Amino acid sequence: MKRLMINVASSSKELANVRNMVLCALLIAIKLVIGLYSIAVTPYLKISFSFLASAVIGMMFGPVVGAACGGITDILGYMIKPMGPFYIAFTFIAVISGSLYGFLLYKKKITLTRCIITEIIMMVFINLILNTYFSSVLYGKGFMAIIYPRFIKNLCQLPVNIAMLYTVLTFVNKITKSNNLSV
Repeated sequence: MKRLMINVASSSKELANVRNMVLCALLIAIKLVIGLYSIAVTPYLKISFSFLASAVIGMMFGPVVGAACGGITDILGYMIKPMGPFYIAFTFIAVISGSLYGFLLYKKKITLTRCIITEIIMMVFINLILNTYFSSVLYGKGFMAIIYPRFIKNLCQLPVNIAMLYTVLTFVNKITKSNNLSV
């Protein structure tokens, strides 16, 4: 618990540095661009790889900055390309996602096991539980009616997401270490 509070305190100080603020802005822009190319299968089922930018923000800057960037990205993403009605619950989910990536990856060694655990937590808690629940509320569909296709989609996408997450985080880790950036 003490280490958790230290990470939160450290994360909240990350944006005091202008370079970190600029890096966050660039990563937000990258996430928005990647999000433009998501594939909407149905109104409540889409495939996207914008989670990678959220994971990088969480790994580099921690849970506080990850949460803030998650909320900002969700609102900006809706302004750029609205997909359905604006629903504050999805912004809340984006804030939780950013903070979870921060809690799970900030100041931690990037290993395949850590990436597997992170992606499983994100897929179960965020994608299957929270997103499915709020999608069912928003669209008036039964929770059980939309969780099955979402479960199959997430199960198929899990190995791809894990491989991409591990590859990207390892690459970013090498770049940040070679350029003396914070991580």
